[in-house]
Amino acid sequence: MCNTKLIYDKIKDHPSYPFFGSVEDWMYVCKESLKLPKQPKVFLNKNFRYVQLSQKKGLLTGYYLPIINVSFKKNEIFKIPILKYNIKFRNIPRREIQKKYKTSDVLLWTDSLINLFFLQIQGSGIGILPNNQKVMLAYDGNNNLEYSSIGKLMIKKKWLKKKEVSLFTIKDWLRKNPENLNNVLNYNERYIFFKLNKKTVEFTAKGALGTELVPNVSIAIDKKFYPLGIPFLLHIKEDKTLFPVLGLDTGNAIKGPNRVDLFLGSNKNSEKIAGELKKKIYLFALIPYIKNYE
Repeated sequence: MCNTKLIYDKIKDHPSYPFFGSVEDWMYVCKESLKLPKQPKVFLNKNFRYVQLSQKKGLLTGYYLPIINVSFKKNEIFKIPILKYNIKFRNIPRREIQKKYKTSDVLLWTDSLINLFFLQIQGSGIGILPNNQKVMLAYDGNNNLEYSSIGKLMIKKKWLKKKEVSLFTIKDWLRKNPENLNNVLNYNERYIFFKLNKKTVEFTAKGALGTELVPNVSIAIDKKFYPLGIPFLLHIKEDKTLFPVLGLDTGNAIKGPNRVDLFLGSNKNSEKIAGELKKKIYLFALIPYIKNYE
């Protein structure tokens, strides 16, 4: 986090400033961290205090960089549109967007409405063309409507039990109930648009800060409560483990001071781990000591 001025700006611009430390405080601890202490725990205890905004148990889930089949040409297989952003779609719900788009609004075509829906949930992904070449699909905006969980809808309708709900059980239910597919997906009125990131050589995800997300380190947080860019300690209630993470991203479904989404990468296991990750946690923000440089 010490390598970009943008993070200092985010800390300073947050409504809570300087509750989570002043820019001068952060510059000081960043300078100290470059000395590469042999005992990180001693460094953390000496230079940071731990602040918990809520003592209530929170929720940890995971997200990943999905892979989706795409084509620049529409045909019998690739007939589901992946749309570019256009302000004309602002405040228009998902159901209507899928009826009103024009060919000029289409970025790419894909072969699965279900996979597109979950690409939109994740916010970016890797597209695989028919010739096996890859393209990077980057977030390009939304329709300004709130996210609604189809998992919660399925619980309410008693299609799935609460303890059964995961990425995989939801996908499986949708595939087995095609007559309900559109109605269920349209329950979430929020719609995400994409663009091609032609500058990307390494197919990696970027967060709300515009910086690369690191698997098992980067988390999405609620920026209403925390400035982007600061470090945290995650306390997993189940096994009482503690590990450091960085708040580099946000998400429309991530709301509250104890709600966290952990980035898990883009390998073969990422989707599986993300789909099953659901743990009770406590979240502690790491804040520099105010008197560090007296």
